[in-house]
Amino acid sequence: MKHINKYLLILVASTIGLFSCADDLNISPTTILTDNQVFSNEPAVLAYLSVLYSNMPMEDFNYGTGMGSFHAFSYNKTAHCCGEALRTATGLMSDIGTGTSWGWWSGGYSAVRDVNNFIEKIPASTLPEDKKQMYLGEAMFIRGYIYFALAKRYGGVPIVTDVQTYDGDIAKLQVARNTEKEVYDYVSAQLDSAISLLPETSDRCRVNKYAAAALKSRAMLYAGSEAKYGSVQLNGLVGIPASFAKDYFEQAFKAADLVVSSKKYELYDKSTDKTENFTDMFLNDDPESNNEIILERDYSYPNICHSWDNLMLPYPVRGPQGYGSMICPTLDMVEQYEYIDGSDGALKITDQNGNPVHYAKPSDIYKDKDPRCMATITMPFSTFRGTEIGVQAGVVDDQAVSPSTTIYGHKAVTTGDPNSLYNPDTHQIDANGSISVIRIGGISSTTETSPTSFYLRKYLNFNADKSQATMWNSTQSWFDIRYAEVLLNYAEAAIEQSDEKDARFAVNQIRIRAGVAQLPSVTRDQVRHERTVELAFESHHYWDIRRWHIADQQILNRKFYALYPYYDVQTNDWIFTKVAVGYSYSFLPQMYYEKIPESQISADPKLVQNPLY
Repeated sequence: MKHINKYLLILVASTIGLFSCADDLNISPTTILTDNQVFSNEPAVLAYLSVLYSNMPMEDFNYGTGMGSFHAFSYNKTAHCCGEALRTATGLMSDIGTGTSWGWWSGGYSAVRDVNNFIEKIPASTLPEDKKQMYLGEAMFIRGYIYFALAKRYGGVPIVTDVQTYDGDIAKLQVARNTEKEVYDYVSAQLDSAISLLPETSDRCRVNKYAAAALKSRAMLYAGSEAKYGSVQLNGLVGIPASFAKDYFEQAFKAADLVVSSKKYELYDKSTDKTENFTDMFLNDDPESNNEIILERDYSYPNICHSWDNLMLPYPVRGPQGYGSMICPTLDMVEQYEYIDGSDGALKITDQNGNPVHYAKPSDIYKDKDPRCMATITMPFSTFRGTEIGVQAGVVDDQAVSPSTTIYGHKAVTTGDPNSLYNPDTHQIDANGSISVIRIGGISSTTETSPTSFYLRKYLNFNADKSQATMWNSTQSWFDIRYAEVLLNYAEAAIEQSDEKDARFAVNQIRIRAGVAQLPSVTRDQVRHERTVELAFESHHYWDIRRWHIADQQILNRKFYALYPYYDVQTNDWIFTKVAVGYSYSFLPQMYYEKIPESQISADPKLVQNPLY
């Protein structure tokens, strides 16, 4: 093809900041460029690379599923499908899909074609050799990233390494699936090439050799998990023989160790206030002061933005356009976070006899929790931008005239109206009441409040006024790979090889930064637990429970829990109940792999559908 029409789009996109981390992409073409023009012009090469980067399927602020009508609003996240969170009280999902929610076949192979074209053409470029090698390394990283994204969804997929062009013979474009093992080996080889070609440092949002090593540690961990915990089906199109698990875990460990040993990155630890420290880390995208970032995706107004603040703010502080509360952490997730002394994280709701524990202040129930909990989750009755996020289910009064329900054997009154007041003298709701029955923050099924009492906090820009929380107006960077994940990859790869010492070292580095007691020894489940809380709401947990093949145990026919706070009129304090909310989700066996689109199966008879579809 002498002229490639998409280059015009690529070059124009560069001028509006698609690759805003680079400083030299300000070119404004007026004609379509030939291959020779593109690959002999460094700004044009960078512009092409910028689109390759943008096509990587980072599961960032703008990533969603095919479920529901708000895909464009990032309404549906992996958090909703693994127990981390539920949706708003008025938008609870009835299921988590049937194995087609996270598909990326067409997008994946479109991205493959673009990167294959770049890799094919860059060697003949007139650019200096060192530049060509660096850009080739970046492209190989991106190709490895794309194939890893395909493998974790579908298992074995066709490995296409050249640019396919239709010449009238459709059979030439029909390609059979490679085995899952072959795909992961290809990912490993691509990332090894990237490691050898890339420099040790890079500009923001671009990869270096350590980013490639970090991604390899992630991908090989997935491969090892599939080999150890999955099963081989369709002659290896899905699944990896168990005999290869050790090799993949070794690769993951060595790749993570390359990053750790380089000492180029470190955990963000700028404040003695551990909650403040963990909160601030996700808003500091400056690599000079936040050396935890290994790979990020940048956003800038007005060119490339997202809507995280508008969609995720707690209901009481929602933006002027409404929405908010789209990710509502479950009580189950809150209780994953231990107390700072390392004790179990279950909230003390009742005593050993089943009687409610009374709290003078409702916030006392989560006192001394892992600081990451409060930095990740907006807890009921905490403050956000100086506003109390009041969440109340009702009042308890044994003399209530018209009780709505009973709590621990006591009469309780509730309502759907946050403006209703309870009168302790008349023991009913009336205009002269002095006590709120519920609060605007929930729990109420008539508003877009949290059904669980909890709201998301991670990545929210609490420094900005809520008037700025509008659609496509947020610019926080997404941290796709951070050093904490590399340490956790290191720990998991170590523990899977019975290397408890190295696993404990890495896990305790995370816990020291968090402000939680160190562990004297670690098990596989403790490593997994640390990963769950450290990386919560960063699009990891759903994929983790899939690759560990425990999703059916954790999700199948399971309902998740909310925390309901009640004000006790008689004792002038607070009690809490644990309530199952939402729907019972099902994770069917076939959902460990996505369904290949029927249109692709019809177009290519060499493709074989995944099991049980």
